Amino acid sequence: MKFVPFVAILISEQANYPREASESMRIISTIVCVVILLTQFACAPKKKSGTIPPKKKPYAGKTTKVKPVTIDSLNNDIANFVSGIVPGKFLKLRAELPWWKTYSASIDKEWDIVRENKVRPIRSWADSLQISKDMNGQTLFYPFSGPDFLYANLFFPTVKNYVLIALEPLGTLHNVTMEENEYSEHYLQQIQKSLFFSTHDGFFRTKSMEKELNQIDLNGTVHLLLFYIKRCGYQITAVTPIELDTAGNVLPFDASNLGTVTSVKIDFCDSTKRDTKTLYYFSYDLSDENLQKHPRVLRFAEQMGTQSTLLKAASYLLHRPEFTIMRQYVLNNSQLILQDDSGVPYKRFDRSGWTVELFGNYSRTIDLFTHKYQADLKAAYDARKQKHLLPFRIGYNLVHSEVNMMLARRIH
Repeated sequence: MKFVPFVAILISEQANYPREASESMRIISTIVCVVILLTQFACAPKKKSGTIPPKKKPYAGKTTKVKPVTIDSLNNDIANFVSGIVPGKFLKLRAELPWWKTYSASIDKEWDIVRENKVRPIRSWADSLQISKDMNGQTLFYPFSGPDFLYANLFFPTVKNYVLIALEPLGTLHNVTMEENEYSEHYLQQIQKSLFFSTHDGFFRTKSMEKELNQIDLNGTVHLLLFYIKRCGYQITAVTPIELDTAGNVLPFDASNLGTVTSVKIDFCDSTKRDTKTLYYFSYDLSDENLQKHPRVLRFAEQMGTQSTLLKAASYLLHRPEFTIMRQYVLNNSQLILQDDSGVPYKRFDRSGWTVELFGNYSRTIDLFTHKYQADLKAAYDARKQKHLLPFRIGYNLVHSEVNMMLARRIH
């Protein structure tokens, strides 16, 4: 600052004044210093208003801008086409055909029923229990799922990763842009038929899937997974065939081995293209016999971090001794388990490690599973001081007008 040395000289010179004049000169020197300093700041160049930095706000943690992802136009169009949603450029002309419009209108009508009877009440119920808020993990583990992304997403809409595992084959996604119209029409009719039980009863029937998902056109779960992803309001960003190495790491599927694709990674996002999610589907035998020889799918799941588990219409497999490894994995690795009575047996929940809430009603099983009736679960339902009814209808026990759900939270 160019005025500062001159001010310093004035102050230092006070020491040389005669004693009798020192007091008056000291006053004069002080006044001169003040005037010079004021002049200095008044003459300093002013910053433009646009360059004045804003007042800093208290630090609230590091924030990162999320860039929009890119939509996989072809697979997104195919998913739109099979789900009755008007597709883009790849299938735009085919969607103008009368038979596709009829199919789309029929799916829209059915989905209105699903939205009213399943989507709204389930989401409202899950929100009321703060299921998503209580989840520290970003992964939903869903064994014996079939192609049931719909209910996985309804109960757990906020997770980033969905891991679905079932015996049903993955199948291959057809490029319907290259198919004859008659073939495509039959294909869509089979998709609509295969969704009947899931739409009305809230689960896929194993026996029905054995027939319906092993056809020439509808040859696995991938078709229905894409259907549900689209109907839940998402856009497809990638569909990638994958496989696992022995350590459970994800690798791109090696087509040179000429094997069948059994696993897929589907990336998708919401309408903003910023909230991204991933669904993994593995066609896999979860019995002890297979997991002892080939544990890679559980090694993969373990890498996904803290997780919650969904079990419903699971054929009571975790009640059987030959599924001990899978049952123990669920109990050891889940922070939250949402299930009906076909999941982990009620007696397996140690009260020192879990809090358990019971919803709906339970008095028996369907005839096919009478040997899986749980007397202790029935006693726990009868002992409830307050009954919590369910505002939706899903599961095996609908045949005798009962619905039951159990929410178990790990005690930390």
